[in-house]
Amino acid sequence: MSDERWSVKVEPAVLLPGRQASVAASYTPDHDHESRRVTITLRCVERYRYDRREPIVTGKGVSGVRTVTHTGVEELARLEVEVAGPTHFTTGESQTWRTTFDVPGLGPASFEGEALRCDWTMEAKIDVAMSIDEGVERAVAVAQPMALLRAGVLDTGMYGLFEEAPVNQDAHPAQVRLEPVPICLQAPFAGSFTVETAKPIAVQEVRLELRVQAEVTVPGGHREEITVWRGGLAAASQAFGGSLTEHAFQAEAPGAWTPSIDLPHGRARGQFHVILALAWEPDIHYVRDVALATTSEL
Repeated sequence: MSDERWSVKVEPAVLLPGRQASVAASYTPDHDHESRRVTITLRCVERYRYDRREPIVTGKGVSGVRTVTHTGVEELARLEVEVAGPTHFTTGESQTWRTTFDVPGLGPASFEGEALRCDWTMEAKIDVAMSIDEGVERAVAVAQPMALLRAGVLDTGMYGLFEEAPVNQDAHPAQVRLEPVPICLQAPFAGSFTVETAKPIAVQEVRLELRVQAEVTVPGGHREEITVWRGGLAAASQAFGGSLTEHAFQAEAPGAWTPSIDLPHGRARGQFHVILALAWEPDIHYVRDVALATTSEL
């Protein structure tokens, strides 16, 4: 939400769990008025989608059932600070308030999906007696630290925190190496795919994909697969495989806010796919789990 009368500055630009955040809020009124108090609030809200079967009611009674999609909303954190008591505001005269917040040590981190979301906001509000309150709301991001994932706070799968993991697919055993692990979605990463096949395979392409599997864990909850990065190892009609070979790759930062996360009504986990796309045959998928962070500072 934007309002030219307001300015809200938050430092650091990305908030870190367990660290302090500073905020400065300025307000320039366009009319004289009084207030009872001024507050600044750091707030976290989870949103999740789920389906429910509901009766179709007509004038003649219930005629059937239908599936209705709902959006659940739950406030997960609310840190409020009163920065001023009763105040007189004069038209055109700016006032500024500053305060700090201790970001909760376990977040949760920001997550931007369709089926599942976790949003943080910084809100400044002037409580006006007998009238509509004045206020502004600004979105802020809370990161998922690599250190928190390495500490095992989340179950990220058997090999989610290993740099190298086996990915066996029928008669084509392979290894996928990723560096660093966890992967930070705000920074580049690298890796390699090592595979041996009985003979070279004619592929349309060899595609690399970093995906996020998000699911809402309530009855009727939606699921979503988000592809946050794509790359490739082989061009169309190229023979791939044969003798044991390591194929290295480099990846730019996806910049996504879709880390590994557990929320009260959902969760998200990362997967890395190596896909051998074949003509007139099912593609061969090599898949391994991987932990996903959104900051390498911690």
